[in-house]
Amino acid sequence: MYLQANRDFACDYIKQHIPQIKAITPQGTYLLWLDCRNLGLNDTALKDFFIKQAKLGLNTGLSFGEAGSGFMRMNFALPQSKLKQALVQLRQAVEGVEK
Repeated sequence: MYLQANRDFACDYIKQHIPQIKAITPQGTYLLWLDCRNLGLNDTALKDFFIKQAKLGLNTGLSFGEAGSGFMRMNFALPQSKLKQALVQLRQAVEGVEK
């Protein structure tokens, strides 16, 4: 139940506050795929953006093959307070790019 609540929280937060990124709701895992292609960044720039601007160390989708290009993978099996902090950091980073 805790993981399901975190999954739902993350998907809802992204949909409401970071519409440039699309969360792909997983069916039975604690890993959330983030479709970041609308940010207009190549894979190297996307990885740098998550590390340098959002201060988040996520797995790149490209490390799972060419079909993962433009995607990042987020682990949501953590305390919800930490998940919310990560999502806020991501929102602020995306908003900073748009200014």
